[in-house]
Amino acid sequence: MSFTFDLIINPIVVSLAVLGGALAGFVLGWGRYMKAQSTIHRLESDLLSSNQETLEAQKAFVALEARVQEQAIPVIPMKITGAKENNSKEKASK
Repeated sequence: MSFTFDLIINPIVVSLAVLGGALAGFVLGWGRYMKAQSTIHRLESDLLSSNQETLEAQKAFVALEARVQEQAIPVIPMKITGAKENNSKEKASK
């Protein structure tokens, strides 16, 4: 008795395997797509939140500058020249 290996391909099983693989690929791809969309939405909301905080800080800064300019505080400018200090250092080193 000789042993032969006859491969029998059932078209119904092959078509079910192809459809099952396509469905599994679709489900996995849809899951990845939804995860990416969720990440994008979260990052966009974080960006909008940080932009809003920046605008609020700038608004507070402008209000503070306006309030400081309204108060006429006399400021005496201090002029510091480094030329005199350099001469004294040069004399000390000679």
